[in-house]
Amino acid sequence: MKIKDVMVQEVVTINPSASLAEAAQLMRQANVGILPVVEEGQVCGVITDRDLVVRAIAVGADLASTPVGECATGDPVVAHPDWNLDQAMEAMARAQIGRLPVIDDDTLAGIVTLGSLALRSKKAKETLEAAKAVSSRSVKATQHQPSSSRAKPNAARRTKEAS
Repeated sequence: MKIKDVMVQEVVTINPSASLAEAAQLMRQANVGILPVVEEGQVCGVITDRDLVVRAIAVGADLASTPVGECATGDPVVAHPDWNLDQAMEAMARAQIGRLPVIDDDTLAGIVTLGSLALRSKKAKETLEAAKAVSSRSVKATQHQPSSSRAKPNAARRTKEAS
């Protein structure tokens, strides 16, 4: 089974210049926890519900005036439609994330989540291991930043192939 068989194809996106309040409203309306950040047709990052809490609310950012681009993760880890499920689970485990934009020829094709992989994978043990790896975030990633510094996007590597 390939990622294209399990990914969600209807994806809500946001522009990096949109406000964090707009991102939160879109997430609520679409009942999602991630929005690919798209500029000129290209995915330039992602903003998650966790990003909103840790990089914005926790440091006192003004949600109405702070642009998404200031709190988004730039250059996100991505999946590709022709990957098998194991490749996506490995990429998620390695990066400790539970959702991947799916990119096909530099265009957003969908989103794949650990949940969708778990529901469709026949390898329950591997899915559980991937979930454990995603859940074991380092303490450093969640440390409180001083309110005087604004959160900057973390650079995550874009991967063409899971190795």
